[in-house]
Amino acid sequence: MPIVIERPVRKGELLLQQGQLAPTFKIVKTGSVMLLRSGEDGVERPVGMFGAGQAIGSTALVEWPATVSCRALAAGRVCEVQTAAASRLGLLDAEFLTGLAQSCAQTNACLADWARIVRIRGVAGQLAATLLQLASVQRSTLVRLPSHTVLASLLSTTRETIARTLRQLALSHGVVRHDRWHCEIRREALLALASGREPAPLAA
Repeated sequence: MPIVIERPVRKGELLLQQGQLAPTFKIVKTGSVMLLRSGEDGVERPVGMFGAGQAIGSTALVEWPATVSCRALAAGRVCEVQTAAASRLGLLDAEFLTGLAQSCAQTNACLADWARIVRIRGVAGQLAATLLQLASVQRSTLVRLPSHTVLASLLSTTRETIARTLRQLALSHGVVRHDRWHCEIRREALLALASGREPAPLAA
């Protein structure tokens, strides 16, 4: 059996379950993933989103249960690494573990960014910062939007508020809507909104 397998994922597919020790760890090749964390109340709540190049389930490499659940937000592809086989063949060497530590640092930074976003005052500022984060995750200024339901759950608001705020961002030239699922971000305008300032007017 190959150590690394590339496979497609379905929208909504559960890729990682919090508390379970998975036999593989995965790297997102295409698509985006919602991270969820449950507390003592047993309710899963979204805590962030990852995109291409992000490793998920890497705690399996140190025989530690997954600290979050991960669910695919759209169809995409992942590369799965069989942890037992990789260990047996001596592939988890010092160089690999250094890369793993760097990946964990990137994961922590990403989660810290999502934690920062939900502490911004006002939905307009939060959504502006979310779009900037999505642009970073997707490595493009043309952002594929998650559903209004996903954005609402991430920012603890309603779908109606998300729809209304997206229209406001378009009117203030923070985004240019291409269709329901895509928008081009205007970085400076969104940065202003995220920091509580009014965006500068467009040049005539």
